[in-house]
Amino acid sequence: MSDAFGLVQFLNTITEMARGRKVPSIPPVWQREILNARNPPRITCPHQEYQDVVTLQTPNSKASNMVMDPNNVVQCSFFFSSNQIRNLRELLPKHLRNCTRFELLTACLWKCRTIALELDPKETVRVSCMTSIRGNKNVNNLRLPLGYYGNAFAYPAAVSNVRVLCDSPLGYAVKLVKKAKDQVNDEYIKSVADLIVIKGRPLYTVPGNYIVSDQTRVGFNEVDFGWGLPVFGGPAMTLSLFSLYIPYEEKGEKGVVVPLCLPTASAMERFKQELKKMTDEEYKMYHFKDFKIVSSL
Repeated sequence: MSDAFGLVQFLNTITEMARGRKVPSIPPVWQREILNARNPPRITCPHQEYQDVVTLQTPNSKASNMVMDPNNVVQCSFFFSSNQIRNLRELLPKHLRNCTRFELLTACLWKCRTIALELDPKETVRVSCMTSIRGNKNVNNLRLPLGYYGNAFAYPAAVSNVRVLCDSPLGYAVKLVKKAKDQVNDEYIKSVADLIVIKGRPLYTVPGNYIVSDQTRVGFNEVDFGWGLPVFGGPAMTLSLFSLYIPYEEKGEKGVVVPLCLPTASAMERFKQELKKMTDEEYKMYHFKDFKIVSSL
């Protein structure tokens, strides 16, 4: 019914009422027709995030088609400090160093995760980047009113052959992620809406996919019911194909926590080692059974 921004807007409205306000400062707006499909609907852009794919039948195909039992996976959270982000940026050629933190982190995680899963080198993998159209510089004609609570995002996918992704420098993955994000414009959003109608609300591609979303500026960590700011705001655990980027402070240092699921402890260890190789630093890693998250929700 709503995306993360809409949920935070709703929570902030509740906090206003909890603190004595009679009406919300931002009145809710319905206007779902803004994102309706066209008549007739027509798919005018490529949508790798909804592509039908066939998984190769190999010993590691289960890892590629990784929709896992949440009770039978290894879940950890990784803290990325500003220094580690800076070290990652140094791995890029100069013309790519102005990439966003999201693009850099996504490229790094996608590459390390693919290596850790030990997939067949001939397979195809993708990373789907949940991209909001709110305030998006490329979306000019679908401006949503401030009080809009509904879903307002797409998740364009970057796609690569496993061997090429694993063997190429980090800049290769950054370019793919950046290109995928830059697809999102007015026409792309209209094409997504039309695709959903034409194909009957299809599920996103599952085999070889990894879905990421940046929650660092959404505002979960600023929701205040009158008792002060939350210790943590966001999900208490992650899902098999998903990672959210969550603002977090570790011993006074601000950074980003990324929860991650992998099918085995050995895969998680490989992932950790790949991260270490990229920055020459040990990453602060939390096992979910040890990492106590106090949610504001």
